[in-house]
Amino acid sequence: MVSLLNPGHIAGKPTKRLLRFFALMAVLVSVFFAGLFLLVRSDYRRTMDEAQQQLNHIAELFEQSVESSLNIANLRMWALIDRMAEVPTLDTETMDEVYFDLLTGAVQDIDQIDSLVMIAPDGEVFWSTARPLIGRNLIDRGYFQRALTLGYGEFAVGTPIISRATDRRLTPIAWPLLRADGQLRGVVASSMGEDYFGGLLTLTDIASDMQVSIVTEDGATAFMAGNLSGDFKDGLLEASAKVPSLGVTITVKRAREDVLAAFRIRTVIFAVTAALLFFTVIGAAINLQIKQIQLAQSLARSEYDKRRILGVQQEFEAIFENVADGIVVFDADHQFHRSNRKAREFLNADGDGAAVARLRELLPPMASIGQDVSIHRIEVAGKCDGEGKQTIQCRLMQLNLHDQTIHYCVLADVSAEERLSEARAGFVTSVNHELRTPLTSLAGSLEVLSERFAADLPAGAARLVAMATRNADRLLMLVNDILTLQAIDQQQLSVQMEPVGVADALTEAVAINSGYGLGAQVTLTCDTPDIPDDVFIQADRSRLQQIFSNLISNAVKYSPRNGVVRIGARVDGGMVEFHVRDSGPGIPEAARDWVFERFAKPVHEKGTQASGTGLGLAITRELALRQDAGIDFTSVTMQDDPQNTGTEFTVTFKETAPESVDDEAVA
Repeated sequence: MVSLLNPGHIAGKPTKRLLRFFALMAVLVSVFFAGLFLLVRSDYRRTMDEAQQQLNHIAELFEQSVESSLNIANLRMWALIDRMAEVPTLDTETMDEVYFDLLTGAVQDIDQIDSLVMIAPDGEVFWSTARPLIGRNLIDRGYFQRALTLGYGEFAVGTPIISRATDRRLTPIAWPLLRADGQLRGVVASSMGEDYFGGLLTLTDIASDMQVSIVTEDGATAFMAGNLSGDFKDGLLEASAKVPSLGVTITVKRAREDVLAAFRIRTVIFAVTAALLFFTVIGAAINLQIKQIQLAQSLARSEYDKRRILGVQQEFEAIFENVADGIVVFDADHQFHRSNRKAREFLNADGDGAAVARLRELLPPMASIGQDVSIHRIEVAGKCDGEGKQTIQCRLMQLNLHDQTIHYCVLADVSAEERLSEARAGFVTSVNHELRTPLTSLAGSLEVLSERFAADLPAGAARLVAMATRNADRLLMLVNDILTLQAIDQQQLSVQMEPVGVADALTEAVAINSGYGLGAQVTLTCDTPDIPDDVFIQADRSRLQQIFSNLISNAVKYSPRNGVVRIGARVDGGMVEFHVRDSGPGIPEAARDWVFERFAKPVHEKGTQASGTGLGLAITRELALRQDAGIDFTSVTMQDDPQNTGTEFTVTFKETAPESVDDEAVA
């Protein structure tokens, strides 16, 4: 105590501390500039790698688009060839009289071709959508000669040419006209224009400073889009992908200067920002160091105040030691530290000093926090061997007492909360990437198969396709429910309000969901078919139908076989009340407070409970609230009335006057 109050001791110790501090600052400045250089260099490499990867990705995407599009065109052309292969006579009159509509319709329907030319084996054109070509001999064309040697399902591509009539660059493509026995009857030729490749290119995200070109094996250019900008003194970045079926190479180029332009701007901004932040922190550290010296001197002269603080701490010892959350209190000079039992348990420390030292290792430097209140996440070892790490939330606050800065930390175990959040985010991400994407592709493929080739499928195959389509749609609906709930939580749910006719909404709901009811042997009916056509509400049409689908699917699940689910609407006092009523077992009284909660626990026993995720009603309520609507239900169980069980859900909207709908239509 005597040395602490000695003036010479107080004056000499801060001087040595300042010298050590400024030496440390010099080292930190050197490390800062070295680290800044390494970061800029790393960012340069990353920028160039990302640009090259982007070019590779674009080339591959465009190649896949061209390949897929050509495969579709080839299938459709061979379907056309099969229909003409057995015609007895191939001449202009027969083509015009019998196949004119078929051929011209194919030109309009198949996006990949813009004309058709029918060529006899001797090279003479006997029919064409471009009439001036009839009678010309194309035996010297390379694509014609190659097409004569092809088999079923194959096609030949020629060297790109410039059309004299339209001054457009065209790429010839030809198919052999074969009978079922393989006999060659001629060649069907067409062409792919630059607008075809341009249309495919719009499906890919191409920057304005990129150039995309398609070049044949002999060096001829079939397509080129985009102009390179910038200075080429630093060279070009490019990526290529070959289309084997076309025998062409897709090349994507970009000037290196354009890639580096954003990098330079980013580097300048980053360097300036980092320097400002760094020197701000240095200044704060110097200021803090001065304050620490002042605080040390103040503490040496204020022993009485310190004893008073210790006395107050002792008065609250019992409460402090037994608080459920961990509490750590310390100062910036390492002269004061305090922790309770729970904090020492979290930090695996035997005493206060060890607890504070452990906590300061886990927290950022105090000088860099610069806030009166800040929240941090730290990880500590589990209480038991093999338990893993615990995630602790540390709420850090600063208290200024008698010119002394005291750091007050409250520690709470949030491991379970973190694991739940991570599991949920991981689940949603997996659903979106691993389930929704293939389901969407599967549903789309089945829809294309049904729409385009249903007539050619055997009856049994058509039923299987229809069954697969329905089940794919059901799975996709389930995935969309989960993603809708995620969008609601992240405030990303899109709601487009517009006037919606009540009668139209009911008719649409019955049409959309009747098939689901029939599959469960339940009839869906509208029991208020006399709703006037001039009754409107303000709602999002698709979200309104999503509400109906969720309520109707629940009603169908709980309805007995050969039962009836009734939907309808009532108009009263400027309000429109939609209802969905079933004759199921009803909702027990004990479950009525939480049926709208997410992942709600089962309402009924196993024999009665329908399968589901427990998300449907939660999503329905959120959709209703976001459209300024209310949702409620009434239910009658076996205990209430065994003869009239069932549940009726109601969704209430405000009615919109017909005049406002007309005004919006005019606008």
